[in-house]
Amino acid sequence: MKQYLSDFSKLIKFRLSFTVVFSASISFLIGQKMQVGRGHIPSIDWGNWLILVAGGFLVTAAANCFNEIIEKDLDKLMSRTKDRPMPAGRMTTGQGLILGVFMAFLGTWLLGKLNLETGLLSVFSILLYAFAYTPLKRKSPIAVFVGAIPGALPPLIGYLAAFGSLKAEMFHEIDYYIAGILFLIQFVWQFPHFWAIAWVLDDDYKKAGFRLLPTKKEIKHQRCLPF
Repeated sequence: MKQYLSDFSKLIKFRLSFTVVFSASISFLIGQKMQVGRGHIPSIDWGNWLILVAGGFLVTAAANCFNEIIEKDLDKLMSRTKDRPMPAGRMTTGQGLILGVFMAFLGTWLLGKLNLETGLLSVFSILLYAFAYTPLKRKSPIAVFVGAIPGALPPLIGYLAAFGSLKAEMFHEIDYYIAGILFLIQFVWQFPHFWAIAWVLDDDYKKAGFRLLPTKKEIKHQRCLPF
């Protein structure tokens, strides 16, 4: 059981999924507080918050699962990923696919209960991350730009989810600006995040042919000394 839980955690990239859901839940609370201040709702709807957390976690986990299915053979080549359940042979791609599809459908259904836009954005996020960003990683550094979009969607999804049916009388003009700013903050942050990881793991990434750094020059790693 311990090995199964460990493998499942690696399959869905638990820590990454947790941080993604955390950013969405904070945006949800911001949106809810805006409505409380306007008198639209009496208090924060913690039931909907739980739906967002559960649905968001499942959708993120599903995207990570599809990513690992596609990159199973490449993961075998890299030190940081070769012990994941599928490249290590402890889980088949069929088992991973069943888990991924189940989590994707359940997560999307849960988010769709909050409003249609939230459900549609979750589907878009899965497709863009798994089937656009993932294959682009071996073709061009433009993959970082593409990957930054699904990476920045959780705060936007969380904010939209806070407004339920997104009725015009509840969703004001300023909410478009807030939603856009939340998205842009996360979007811009993705670039130093991606590039820092790619720089540190450059040698490992080269084994799989990943091209994430915005340069073709040889990267020389130097030890940083504290002063």
